[in-house]
Amino acid sequence: MLPSLRPVLTKGTLEATSRALYVVRQLGLATNLDAQDDAGQLLNELAEQTEVPALARRAAATLADLTLQRSSQAVAALEELGAKISRSQLDVNNPLDERVDAIEIGEKFTGDESDLRRLKWIVEVRMLLLCDQQVTDEWVQRAVAMPGLEELHLHRVKISDDSLTVLKDHPSLRTVGVYHTPIHDASLQPLLKLPLLSFVKLYGTQVSKEGAEQFKALSGLAVDFRRGAFMGVGGQEIEGRCLITTVHRGSPADKAGILPHDTIVRFGGADVKSFGKLTDLIAPREPGEEVELEILRPVLDGQIPYRTITTKVTLASWEADTAVQNARPNR
Repeated sequence: MLPSLRPVLTKGTLEATSRALYVVRQLGLATNLDAQDDAGQLLNELAEQTEVPALARRAAATLADLTLQRSSQAVAALEELGAKISRSQLDVNNPLDERVDAIEIGEKFTGDESDLRRLKWIVEVRMLLLCDQQVTDEWVQRAVAMPGLEELHLHRVKISDDSLTVLKDHPSLRTVGVYHTPIHDASLQPLLKLPLLSFVKLYGTQVSKEGAEQFKALSGLAVDFRRGAFMGVGGQEIEGRCLITTVHRGSPADKAGILPHDTIVRFGGADVKSFGKLTDLIAPREPGEEVELEILRPVLDGQIPYRTITTKVTLASWEADTAVQNARPNR
């Protein structure tokens, strides 16, 4: 149908052109993904032509309207297929006024790679998380078609060392995180070309420490490199001490009995004088390792301010949510 509409759009009357643009717009909202792509491509071509400026303006307006509607439609379709959609409310007085902040496509997703063609129509969503073994290089290629994508996270996915090549020159990516995925040093090279990239997280990959340090030196980026162990605490340095301020529920630290306001003074035999030192000691550890901790715990009623506690923590792997949410410098 679309080829037959071209003569009407370029040479028809105003009324005929309006009707043809309406038909193209409706095809762009069809359930058939091929029809959606063809309609969007046609409108984009018309918007860029210069022979008939009035038609170009109307095509551009139709495309803009179609994109907004199709963005909502695409989010709803992916959610129906099992994607997790994270939303925030913009106006507390209007429950319908909300924004989609992030999309997670993981083990509950029942679609396939072809369903991810919808991603390129989703606008104003800055973060995408792909997780589970069904994720391949082709999925990553679909992901980078999202306009405005700023954060891409990959957790326990089945990708090759060439998979990140499709990210090179991406205009808006600022953060890339790869977790418990067996990529190697060479995988990082395409990231050197990203114009806005500022932060790379590598947890439990096959990237070597030397490779991560070389990438950091070449790129000048902030690189959070870890062998993959997770303890589950947040903290800060106060007067040369590592004070724990938060403990993630259900984390290894929680299971080991660590509490907020504890001070960790030794980790696996090494002195800990700051939270930064603790994070440095956790970073080279592997999931499953058992480490002995020495803790000072405040005593509310007593003649001494602290009592010393010795406990053991079994480090775990980073779950997808905690890995994505973790920001510099928490470990």
